[in-house]
Amino acid sequence: MTGALWIAIIGCAGLLFFWLVIVRLISKLGVRGPCPASFSWIVNNPIRRWYMRPVLDCVGIRPGEKVLELGPGPGAFTIEAARRTEPGGRLLAVDIQPKMIAALEHKVRASKLTNIETHVADAFHVPVDNGSIDRAFLVTVLPEIPDRKRALEELRRVLKPGGVLSITEEFLDPDYPLARTTIRWAEEAGFDLEERLGNWWIYTLNFRKPK
Repeated sequence: MTGALWIAIIGCAGLLFFWLVIVRLISKLGVRGPCPASFSWIVNNPIRRWYMRPVLDCVGIRPGEKVLELGPGPGAFTIEAARRTEPGGRLLAVDIQPKMIAALEHKVRASKLTNIETHVADAFHVPVDNGSIDRAFLVTVLPEIPDRKRALEELRRVLKPGGVLSITEEFLDPDYPLARTTIRWAEEAGFDLEERLGNWWIYTLNFRKPK
């Protein structure tokens, strides 16, 4: 093997060790919270974007819908999600970190899309009216929220009767919960499981708010 290839292999191995061992250990010790803005390159790198491509297909966004993305980070999914709401739809991206929203707004300006709203807010105070959202989705976000029950109840508040809550989790995420755990959280908050997609590596669970 060439020297450059060995460097790439060692670099990837080191990154995986850091993410799967060190960061998971910190998470298990109780140091939880949103992914720091300084780590945004990890969640928005080309390799992850490639293998996470099917996620939005599983979320199932339809034209004309008003969609909430909670915890978009630097916007790995936001631009494409907003395109899928066209024509006539709108996407609201809400993140607790101003630096993440600033990075996302830079992408929004570059995309020239006009159907995206960004807000700095936490998961307990989503700045939209009751029953105004057709579909809400979270990608590797829910386990990072300290009070998941309260966050899910807030999502239930903003969704229309019959609205969809889509939750995606990825094994590489340090806070990765088993699908049955995520199902229990959502059902305890009053959602009905409608669809389970993916596998142990990446799964998407689509829930419905009862009418």
